[in-house]
Formats: sequence, C-alpha cells, structure tokens
Amino acid sequence: MQLIATEAIRGSHALNDVVREMSLSLSFFSDPAKFAVLMAGPPRRIVLLTDSDICEDIVEQLRVANSSSPVGVIIAADRPKLRSSEKLGLIDKLVELPNVEWVGAEFDFDRLAASARHCRRRMLKVSRTDLHRAFENSEFFVQYQPKVERDTGADWVTREAEALIRWRHPEHGVIGPLEFLPEIEAFGMMADLTEFVLRTAAAQLQEWHEQDLDLNGCINLAPSLLNDQTLGERFAAIVNEYGVACERFTFELVEQELANPEAPHLIAINGLREKGFRLSLDDFRVAAASLSTFEKLPFDEIKIHASALRDAKHNTASLHVLAAVAGLAHNLGMSVCAEGVEDEEMFNFLAMIQCDKMQGFMISEAVLPHIIKRAYSAKETSSDVA
Repeated sequence: MQLIATEAIRGSHALNDVVREMSLSLSFFSDPAKFAVLMAGPPRRIVLLTDSDICEDIVEQLRVANSSSPVGVIIAADRPKLRSSEKLGLIDKLVELPNVEWVGAEFDFDRLAASARHCRRRMLKVSRTDLHRAFENSEFFVQYQPKVERDTGADWVTREAEALIRWRHPEHGVIGPLEFLPEIEAFGMMADLTEFVLRTAAAQLQEWHEQDLDLNGCINLAPSLLNDQTLGERFAAIVNEYGVACERFTFELVEQELANPEAPHLIAINGLREKGFRLSLDDFRVAAASLSTFEKLPFDEIKIHASALRDAKHNTASLHVLAAVAGLAHNLGMSVCAEGVEDEEMFNFLAMIQCDKMQGFMISEAVLPHIIKRAYSAKETSSDVA
C-alpha cells in the first residue's frame, strides 16, 4: 500500500518509522500537479495532508479517486483552527469521505501509526473465509530479519534471525501482519498461525544447518497464547520433530500485565523456560511498568523500541536512564537488543550505551531464506548486511 505525503514533512522521524513498521511504500508531492500524478498510480493509498495542502484541486482529486477505489486521508493539522479558517468549505468536503483521520499538527509516531492502521484496515476487509483459504492454499510464508550481536573486539556477528509472517494475498499481493493479525486473533486462529511460523522456522534452521549455516530463531508470541499452560510441551515437541533444540529459539513477548504474580500466563512462561526456550521482552520503552516487569520475570533479553532510542540520542536525561536500564539488565543476566537501527549514527550510539544486539534496516530488512544463506556463512566474523 502506498502512503503519499507532502514534501513539507519529508524529514519526519515519525513518518519514516511508521512507513517502515507498516511496510508501506512512500511518495511525496509538492503541488497539486505532482499529487495528481501519484494518485493515478496503483490503488489502495493513504494520503497525509498538512493544512497548507488542503486546496480545491487536491480535495477534488481525492473525491474522484475514492469513487473508484478506497482512499485513506490523514490530516496533520489543528482541526478547530482549520475549521475556523477560510477553508471550512473544503474541510466539510473532506470529512464527507468515508476514511478520514486527524492527527494534529504536532503528531508523533503513536498517533500517526494508529491513524494509518485505522485507514488501512477500512480498506482491507479480511473474512474468516479468506483466512481459511490462506491456510489451505499455503498463502502464508515467512521472511527472516537478521539480528547481530557484539563479538570480541569491534566485530558484530549474526547469530539470530527473526521469523516474520507475511501473506501472499491473491488480490492485494504481499501484505504484512498488521493487516491481518487482528482478524487472526478475533477468529481464534492465532495458535494455528504461530504453530505454522514455528514449524516453518524450525525446518528452516535445520536446513540452514545442513548448509553449514547455524542461526538461532526468534518468534513473536501473542499474549493470548499464554493462557495455554501446555505451551512449553507443545512447542518443544514441534521443534524436536525437526531435530532442533529448544535453546535455539527465543520467543518475543510484548509486556501486558506480565508482572502480575496472580496471572495464569506465568505457568506458560515458566513452562517455556523449563523446556529451554529463551524469552525476550519486546517493544521495551523504559517505563516504570516495564522496569518492574523485567525485574520480576525470567527474561533473557530486553528489546528496546526505536522511539526510546531516539529519545536517548537527543535527550541527555533519557540517555542516562537508558544507560542505567542497560546496566540493570546486564546485572540481571539479560542481553540488551535495539530494534529499528537505521543509520551509522545510531549504530555508533548503541556501542556507547553498551547495547549487545541490534536489528533494523541498516543491518537488513526481512528477506527470504535463500538471501540469508547467500549473505551469511557459519564462518562469518563480521556483520555484513544481506
């Protein structure tokens, strides 16, 4: 899906992060003529407008485009201020469109990401029948994003790859998990999908091993699955079918009341650990609740969200907090991983705060397994990118 934005916000970190996280293609326009060219491209577009972009030509092009294929519109402007201006009539026309979101003039990653997801989900309707067909026709597949870790000296080596689900949709092409996981969860199919990813990744690790490439696997684990107290036994049986040790897999969990000692999911978490699986606290944002969580639960790793890293890079107080968190994690026997690493500046910054691992577009995007094989070898001693 394409996201079309004004040139005025080209350098926005929030915009770039949302595009990467949601697997959108990004185009910019500087005037109505350029906008018209972009709107003549492939369908399924989300358009991000500032107040200066709202004019008669652009509003009319959006109305015409929406009549033939769904369009999402995100308005980055102060709504009351805009409605009190001479553009009131244009705003009334815009809000008549069925897929409009407001993020405000000073939007951040969370607000923009939420609005973009709302827009996209209105454009893509996924039914239970669609998902059953996807399983039956083998439309789901897995890509792998390498994770590098600090070795002796200044070297970084690749020892892990995160398994990420994709859907080769017969109508919409390849779509990312944010477009269908809510339905997977709602229709009770998360266990089936996670088992598919685990089986695929276990088979792939064994295949790589036979090709003289030894990598460990990382898999996202939905909180809803932690209600199954036999999870450790079931997952261990699956990976053992492929001759892969449980220690080769890390399950990444997003914090969700995980520190509550009364919660039933603790049995499932401990069951995974007893079988040898590793656990990572994903999307860690250096909040008080997160600190409490990783002090109380047996995580092997914390994975720091890109937004927390950006704050630390530009804010001295945040930097000291993040460095202290990294030190606490190390004292508790955990490794620290950074996600969303995009450039060499961030790469060097992570060395300064003693980050152990990193993952992101600078290292490699998620790729098909044969590209991993081509780019990495068991004898590798550097972090060459795929």
